[in-house]
This record gives sequence, structure tokens and C-alpha cells, in this order.
Amino acid sequence: MIANSLLYKPRIMATKFVIVRRKMSPLVCSSAGSKRKPRGLRKQHEAVFSSGDPIPETGIYAVLHDRGHRTMHEVVMFAKDLFPECEECGAKVRFRVIRTAPYIFDDEDFVEGC
Repeated sequence: MIANSLLYKPRIMATKFVIVRRKMSPLVCSSAGSKRKPRGLRKQHEAVFSSGDPIPETGIYAVLHDRGHRTMHEVVMFAKDLFPECEECGAKVRFRVIRTAPYIFDDEDFVEGC
């Protein structure tokens, strides 16, 4: 008789992550005790950047290609670098902030060489 453990074959499942925006209730949106970003930073997240512009914050950016030769995709960009040109659409490529996130080695607890 063959043991049940020999018959078990694990299945590998793909995982897809979806970013969902939650709407804030009016009570949470009030300025007292709110953790929301100031209006200026929210507008920056709506801004569209061009190749050659300095990257304002490290984070995940949407890449928007000209003439649809490639669908929108997400990339990690580092602050103070310049947005690059696309090999296909050149300087017509655009970038939009999806989410900012600090680079781990810019954090004081993870500085290299300490």
C-alpha cells in the first residue's frame, strides 16, 4: 500500500496583486488627527513627469508610453536620478507616481557600513 504522503503533489498558484484605492469617510478626512498628506503632496502624485526631469521621490512610478507601443507598467525609481528616455518612444515617455517608498539604505537603521 502506498502512503498518502507519496500521492500528494503540491500545486503552484500564481499571485496577482491589485492596488485598490479606498475612499475616506468625511470624519477621517478632517484635518484634526488626519494622517493624509498635505494638498501639495497629493497634487505631486497627480503630476506627470517627462524624461530628463529629476525624480522627486523614491517609489513606484507608472510608465506611460507614446503611441501605445507598450501598455502602462510600473517601475521603481530612485530620488535625484533623472527620468530616462524610452528606446522606442524616446523623450515622449511619461511617468506618474503610484506610491512613494523610501530606499532601505536611506533609512538610518539600515545605512550601509554601520
